[in-house]
Amino acid sequence: MNDTSQFATAMLALVFTGALLVTGQRFIEQRVQRDMTYATSHLLRPL
Repeated sequence: MNDTSQFATAMLALVFTGALLVTGQRFIEQRVQRDMTYATSHLLRPL
């Protein structure tokens, strides 16, 4: 492989890894928000 294709492959891997990190972080944030909403509305009801 020549240098250009190796560089393109490395850049593609970096972009893919960055996209996975961002997507994973957003998923975790949404999951925490949903769990907190559930806990607040279902487990902490006034008696």
